Amino acid sequence: MTLRDVRDILQAEILNGENDLDREVKTVGASDLMSDVLAFGQPGLLLLTGLANVQAVRTADIIEAGGLVFVRGKRPDRESVDLARRKGLPLLATALMMFPACGLLYAQGLEEVSKTDVSAGPAAVQEETLTRSFEIEGGDFNKAGRVSMDIKDILQELGIPPPLIRRAAIATYEAEMNIVMYAPRGMMRLDLSPKTIVVEAVDEGPGIPDIDRAMTEGYSTATPEMREMGFGAGMGLPNIKKNSDGFTIRSTVGRGTELHLVFRLDEGAAEP
Repeated sequence: MTLRDVRDILQAEILNGENDLDREVKTVGASDLMSDVLAFGQPGLLLLTGLANVQAVRTADIIEAGGLVFVRGKRPDRESVDLARRKGLPLLATALMMFPACGLLYAQGLEEVSKTDVSAGPAAVQEETLTRSFEIEGGDFNKAGRVSMDIKDILQELGIPPPLIRRAAIATYEAEMNIVMYAPRGMMRLDLSPKTIVVEAVDEGPGIPDIDRAMTEGYSTATPEMREMGFGAGMGLPNIKKNSDGFTIRSTVGRGTELHLVFRLDEGAAEP
């Protein structure tokens, strides 16, 4: 099915991507919880959501969605549309509610998104070696996600295999969102060697009193404001661990939390 077909079926308006209407989409998924999208989204997915803010666009870009449809008559702001244009992400808007919109697309042949193996498999060893550090300001939801998108851009420029980029982007996005939601400030460091990508995320937040509980899918301490941004489903830390080849978490109550993530560039590379 093409995006042109999607437009006609949903009687949707094209907000961005008028020249991409012949793009093929094969699966459809719907959610207002961006952590769920990060956990189960697939490249090329047509994402339906009622979350009309920049985080929906950033999430769709991270999972390499084929298109984004805003349902329930929702319309994104100019910042979201401009970001989608820069990233080459088609945007559509329909007055239909989410359930009937999904039903119409499913009836016309779009398949539902399914759980897939997120492992990347063998990857070519890169010759580049670099280190980058990024400051993250807590509580600034308008800027949330920019660091992980910058990291994704760097990995793309260096020719890292796309499946590995996608896993790293998902994990760093979740880590960045945790800093924005729970800490006044933090930082993320990217270290790329010929065999591994290493990401460290450090914050000055309240710390995690029970790490085992925090690692349980569905457990969340998110506020209503965080949930309005599409986060707080209790999938953040589990998503990070699932998408990483190596995962270490350290946290001290009253001082903050440190995450150490490793992504292997070749099957034989040992974790640092």
